[in-house]
Amino acid sequence: MTMGSPQTETLWQTMFERLLEGAASGAGARCDQTEAHLQAAVYHDAGRHQAEVAQLFRRLPVCLGHVDQLPEPGSMLARNIVGMPLLLVRGATGGIGVFLNACRHRGASLLQEDAVACRQSSLTCRYHGWTYDLDGALVALPRREAFPTLDRAVRGLRRLPCAVRHGLIWAVLDPTLPDAPDMAAWLGLLDGELAALDVENHRFFRQHAVRRSANWKLMIDAFLEVYHVRRLHSATIGAFFADAIAVSDHFGPHQRMLVAREELAEELRAMPPAEWSPQQHATLVHLIFPNSIVVYHPDYISHIGVFPTSPGESLFVHTMLIPEAPRDAKAQAHWDRSFDLIDGQVFNGEDLFICEQIQAGLTSTFEEDFVLGQFEGNVRRFHETVEAALHR
Repeated sequence: MTMGSPQTETLWQTMFERLLEGAASGAGARCDQTEAHLQAAVYHDAGRHQAEVAQLFRRLPVCLGHVDQLPEPGSMLARNIVGMPLLLVRGATGGIGVFLNACRHRGASLLQEDAVACRQSSLTCRYHGWTYDLDGALVALPRREAFPTLDRAVRGLRRLPCAVRHGLIWAVLDPTLPDAPDMAAWLGLLDGELAALDVENHRFFRQHAVRRSANWKLMIDAFLEVYHVRRLHSATIGAFFADAIAVSDHFGPHQRMLVAREELAEELRAMPPAEWSPQQHATLVHLIFPNSIVVYHPDYISHIGVFPTSPGESLFVHTMLIPEAPRDAKAQAHWDRSFDLIDGQVFNGEDLFICEQIQAGLTSTFEEDFVLGQFEGNVRRFHETVEAALHR
């Protein structure tokens, strides 16, 4: 894998040096602050949920998928995100569009939720037969004489501002905004890191989208601290990691964390610093605010998108990206095993399981707040960022 510019390579070296220092001193992932308290209501209050959907998920860019999921002109994917029925479409000239999945006549869905279509030349509503082209324009309707004053030019599908960056499809879920999001500006310093880690040239392998009974922030929390790794994941991946050893940084609303493997110091001493890799010799995690987690495993990448459906339920979308498409059955089987382990056993079987346990007890254990220790500084920072965004 190409690691990118000398500046980025220096960044990895600097992070590893901090990681080695933390491991040697025993400071681990501890932050400078003492314990903090987090109100339990942030995970179940209905008014809070409505504000987060309005202020975060309909105003900030969110990742909706990977370009490989729309492999050719006429490819379509339907998904409901934070209560909005969406259509992702690759147009006739290859560009990606995101539309509201609602006919402009009476609002019927054009493609069933979670359905995938390929090589379509148009979209036709089953209710009355109104037809749209791949750019969302209304091109035909039965019995045109029944609508003598209809201006087809203003009755095309509602388009949402979207952009493709690093092979990922980003959109702002507000059809009233005129311009595509400037993803390089939004990502800031993380934009260069995603480029250096060659995310754009990774290929889509599998995706699992599941609704689980937990608040979206509980799910994000689980990927922002390493205090739990050796304990919660003791039966799966826990033994591969040092206990609560990590270094973290934040860039605007986003975060970065480098997590130490069990044999960190021994591995790094055996090679020059220029060869230290945030995938091969540690685990790098990006939080792209508000709801994307990117985990860089040794030989593949997990992109996780978490979308609230109610105060106590969220859509968890895990996408596995691999360096190249499987060349044969052996490679296919390898990636299938990797996906089943990380998605089935680790994410769903352990992380989301414990999130649901917490959510189930929120209103019955009478806890008013939770205490965050010095290993949970990233969780504290994430909630502070959410709070600040709600009061802009």
